[in-house]
Amino acid sequence: MNPKRILLTGDDGYNSIGIRLLINALKDDHELHIAATKHQQSGVGGKISVYTDSSWEEIEVDGVPGIAVEGTPADAAECASVHFSEKFDLILSGINLGLNVGAVIISSGTYGGMTRGFALELAPKAIALSWNVPYELMLKKHDESENLKEYQEHFHKILKPLFKKIFAENMWDVDILNINFPEKPSNKIRFTKMSKSVRKVFEPLEVDRETRKFSYKTSLLNITEDNPRYDAGALKQGYISITPCAFDPTHFTTFEKLEKTKLKI
Repeated sequence: MNPKRILLTGDDGYNSIGIRLLINALKDDHELHIAATKHQQSGVGGKISVYTDSSWEEIEVDGVPGIAVEGTPADAAECASVHFSEKFDLILSGINLGLNVGAVIISSGTYGGMTRGFALELAPKAIALSWNVPYELMLKKHDESENLKEYQEHFHKILKPLFKKIFAENMWDVDILNINFPEKPSNKIRFTKMSKSVRKVFEPLEVDRETRKFSYKTSLLNITEDNPRYDAGALKQGYISITPCAFDPTHFTTFEKLEKTKLKI
C-alpha cells in the first residue's frame, strides 16, 4: 500500500492540533489535502445538515490546501466529494482530542465523518485516529497560532513508523482501522476488539430529576475496562489500540441462512 493522495479530515476543526500533527508527519512523503469542519464539532456522529444551508471556503494549513466546511464532519465529506476532482488513496480522520472506543464511535464525529467519506468512495481505505486527553482539551477551539512542540513530543517518535508499518501491511487487509492513543506516549501496540459497554468508558449521565435537566460534563471519562483485548482496556494499560473494522454491519452468517427464505405475513 502506497497512498500518494491523502485526505485529512476530522471534527475538531480544519486547523486543529490533530490535523496539524498529521501534516507534520506526512507532508514530506504524501500529497495532502484537507476537508474538515470550520469549527469544533465533537460528538455529532454522522449527522448531516439536511435542514440548513451551509457553505465552505478554501483554506491552507501549514502549507496544505483544502476546504473548511460550515457544518458537520459528514458535511465536510459531502463537500469534498464535489470539490475535489480526483479521488484519494486514503482518508485520515483526526487525530481527535478525545478517545473514540467501542460503542462510543456511534456518536463520534471523527468516525462518522470518516465513514461518510468512505461511503462516498472518496478513498478505498480509511483510518480514524484519536487520543485520550484530559476533558478540558476535548472541546478546544483551535487556531494556527498554537505551538505544536509539546504535542509533537508525544507523537514525533511514533507517527511516522506507525504509518510506515500500516502501509507496509496494507492495513492488514481491512478497509477501516480505528486507532486510539493512550494519554501518555507509548510505542506498545495491541490489536483490539471494540468495547461493547459505554459504561466501561463513561460515567452515567448526570440527571436532575426536579428540573429535568441532564449533563454530560461530569460523566465523561472513567475507563473501567481492564481486559487489553478490548480497545478501552488496552488504552488503560498504556497501549496504542488498533481495531480492524468493517464498514458493512450485515450479520453475514445469518444473512446466508435467510437469503433464500421466503416469508409471508
